[in-house]
Amino acid sequence: MSSPAISELLSFREYLDRRIACGDAEMSPECVLREWRDMQETVQSVRRGIADADAGRIRTAESLLDELQARLVR
Repeated sequence: MSSPAISELLSFREYLDRRIACGDAEMSPECVLREWRDMQETVQSVRRGIADADAGRIRTAESLLDELQARLVR
């Protein structure tokens, strides 16, 4: 079983390999790492959103707009 650090490194390596294969080898290492970290944050946010939806912790846009309108009318 691999540790979280090894899994993260393998994930980054796969991402880097794909970028190089697409001809993006001219990007700086810092830029590629920053882009990968941003992508990881996005993936985590989507996963949290899915978990919230699965757990019923969501609101409809209609209920949110109704609440905002009620606050503005006060």
